[in-house]
Parts: sequence; structure tokens; C-alpha cells
Amino acid sequence: MTATPCVFCNPDKRYIIEEREHCIAVCFPESAIKKGHFVVAAKEHVTSLSSLNPLQSAQILVTAVDIAKKAEVILGAEKYYMAAIADQVRHFHIHLLPKMHGDTPIGSHIMSDTGWKGQTGEPVPAGYIESFISALKNM
Repeated sequence: MTATPCVFCNPDKRYIIEEREHCIAVCFPESAIKKGHFVVAAKEHVTSLSSLNPLQSAQILVTAVDIAKKAEVILGAEKYYMAAIADQVRHFHIHLLPKMHGDTPIGSHIMSDTGWKGQTGEPVPAGYIESFISALKNM
């Protein structure tokens, strides 16, 4: 059984928006969930945010912002949402989705009046948060 080729390592050139040294921006018609949805991925095949080096992470975000600004003007979008999941395609990438005037805010799909929706685990005690912050600062 052969592995499925990575869509970001071997993108269809017709769908490349922009290519830079450390990242590539693409718009795949088969996976776009709305007009204006695009993706920015690391050029190198890395699987998670923490696998990125500083140059990759900076260039991914700068590229996303540059393209989102242009797309907002073209679409008349209110703003862009950004999400990074990489569970389906295990190559780090971020999705950029426009929020059009009149669209239901996406926040209501993931947040409730009392906090996060869905299964987020157990409440985290304040003492743990303080020790976690301290551990991060001391690394």
C-alpha cells in the first residue's frame, strides 16, 4: 500500500496563491469550505506548530496576514479567522476563513456564556496555572 502524497509537499500549481522561502499559500477547491478560504503551510514537511523553526513560523504568519488583507478587500470581508489543526493532513498548516458581514460569529460555535463548548477536560486549578506559567518562564 502506497502512502497518499502530501498536498503541501506536492501542491497542484494551479492552486498556489504565493510561494515564499519557508511557506506556501494555497487554495484547494476540493477542501475550501467557503469563498475566500485559503491555507498557508510550511514548505518543509513538519507535523506540528512546535516543529517549526522561528523563520518558518514568522513567515507563515506574515504571509497569512499579507494575503488576508488583500482578500478582505477583494471579498469585502469583515475580518479573517485563523485555525491550525493538522489532524487530517499531517503537515503543519493554518486555515484562513473570511467572516463576511452578516455571518454568524464563529466564536458562538466554540464558546458558550460559561466558557469553552465541547469536551475540554477537567477544570484547571489556579495553583496549577501559576506553576505552569512559572515552569514555562524558567525553561
